[in-house]
Amino acid sequence: MAQHVMTDQVGVRFGIACGALFLLTAGVVSAPLSGGYGVAALLLVTGLLATTLDRSHALGLGLAGWAFATGFAVHALGVLTFAPSDLARLGAFVLLAVLTSRGRAGAE
Repeated sequence: MAQHVMTDQVGVRFGIACGALFLLTAGVVSAPLSGGYGVAALLLVTGLLATTLDRSHALGLGLAGWAFATGFAVHALGVLTFAPSDLARLGAFVLLAVLTSRGRAGAE
């Protein structure tokens, strides 16, 4: 009989990944590692964490990664803006997360 653990569920892995991004963001802010280095760190970790998710959850993780990067590494106090550079960053986070994901929902 196969044993199931909580991390077999994609929603649990998504929650863990979002929590990890939250903790990394705290580190970026306290380092201070603002600007490009902070964004790069969050982008890299978002891509790595997305490898455990299906595409729909990876999309959400990409959005969360962008929000943390834009709100804390680029701007201060969680301020989100939608300037062309912010939208390009949004595209990069979402694209990387989806490309590194496991594929379609339920493909596990």
